[in-house]
Amino acid sequence: MPTAIDRFAARYGRLAMSPRGVLAIWGTVLAILFVMRAFVFTGTDADDGEQLIYMQSWALGYGARNPPVFTWLIIMVQPLFGVTIAAVVFVKFALLAGCFYVLYRSGAIVFADRSLAALAALSPVALYYVSWDATFHYTHSVILAFAICLTFHQLLVLDRRRDLRSYILFGFGIAFGLLSKYNYLLFLGALLIAVFIERDTRRILLDRRMLLAAAIGVVVAAPHYYWLWQQRFWLSAIAQDRFNPEGPASGPLNLAGVFETFSAAVNFLLPLALLYLLFFPRAWGPAGFKDGPGARYRRVLELLIAGILVLTVAGVIGFGAVRVRNHYMFLLILFPLLALARAQAAGASTRALNLFATSLLVFAVVVPAGVVIKYVIDPMRSGKAYYHVPYAEFAGRIRAAGFSQGTIVGDWFGYPLAGNFRPYFPKARILNLLGWQIALPQGEILRRLIPPPKADANGQCLLIWTPSADGARKQAVLKKADLLLGVKLPPDTPAQSLTAEMHNGRGRTLTIAYILLPDGSGNCR
Repeated sequence: MPTAIDRFAARYGRLAMSPRGVLAIWGTVLAILFVMRAFVFTGTDADDGEQLIYMQSWALGYGARNPPVFTWLIIMVQPLFGVTIAAVVFVKFALLAGCFYVLYRSGAIVFADRSLAALAALSPVALYYVSWDATFHYTHSVILAFAICLTFHQLLVLDRRRDLRSYILFGFGIAFGLLSKYNYLLFLGALLIAVFIERDTRRILLDRRMLLAAAIGVVVAAPHYYWLWQQRFWLSAIAQDRFNPEGPASGPLNLAGVFETFSAAVNFLLPLALLYLLFFPRAWGPAGFKDGPGARYRRVLELLIAGILVLTVAGVIGFGAVRVRNHYMFLLILFPLLALARAQAAGASTRALNLFATSLLVFAVVVPAGVVIKYVIDPMRSGKAYYHVPYAEFAGRIRAAGFSQGTIVGDWFGYPLAGNFRPYFPKARILNLLGWQIALPQGEILRRLIPPPKADANGQCLLIWTPSADGARKQAVLKKADLLLGVKLPPDTPAQSLTAEMHNGRGRTLTIAYILLPDGSGNCR
């Protein structure tokens, strides 16, 4: 006899297994998150903040850490939103929405069942790093997730149609991925290996039209990668900063790096993986699978996920990496398709599907509610409260002190000041010191990469930072301003301080410091 929980799950589970229901759920969740980030919180963190700086101009690259397409998309929507954080988070949430839509379309092919496809599209709401952490952090990891979902969907379409148009679109999908994030190459390598190993899909790669797809991907992405090669002096420093901040791994097998890889994979899949284990335990057993029409896709997905992990481990061992961050595993964004394909093959019951769908609905309520709670309590905690800094008040007082436009050199340690000030000084040239931290010894080369002052600028120079008690942050900013722009100031140059109450801060204040050179100096002129 059905219990009250079963009746509840049967009633509300239908919503999460309906394409229209999932559209309404994700539409509501993403709309709330967008409004909170774009119009309620007053500041942002380093990832989104650097995009406010990069969107000052079109370029083949914006530093050697990530490819440029995310920034290009922001520049394209900038006329709609202006120089605001809204432009950045709109692109982010639009990409997330696209990711979930493509997951649905892929699921419809893999499962031949629209209800399971809807569950696959809703499943990322239970991935912490997708539904919660990406709300406040990450830019290129989000576009990586979309690129992976798009490429896989185009592969499925290619398998079904096998026409010239599908191969061309597959090539452009590869190009988009190559311009999204560099570890897309791990996904692409694992995907091609998986498709080749699976006998029923191998013929896709053996078709000579695949050469056209590969050529399109390489040619479209080539200008950026040529630019990247010209900036290769950065790459070793960036690699060390990201993967070996405390030195290379010890031991030929790099057990620390291997452990980090699998730990990151598990952490990324939580808590969603626990729901799959709870409601579909037979899906992870060795037998009992039904070989339906989508079995080859299930096998490709199994090989793909395994291949991503194997290639990542190989890279970790080969390069001696000891740090693999959890968000690197956005590579596993297709996991919901694999898990539900196995659940379908194992004969998941209607009851289990209803309970799983209802659990996803709970997360769809908890995530936006949690963001609202974060807005209320963040300033009361001991953390930095990046999203409550009163940038508007600080900018007004700096403007009153005489700065209107010119060059702003902003520190990053403490708070990402440079990007957050750009909306208030959209005509100024903004330089963020974060972009130069690990490459400062290459001073002469870096100076050639600094964009020139704008033609209509009046040559003012504003140095701004979060002060430290020992004065070390001031001295670091003065040193870097000299290195990058030739702004030579003695260490005892007087600085001004500004203190203001944090937005919704209940009395909590923040102090920043600045030096304003009204007539400019060095390359500020």
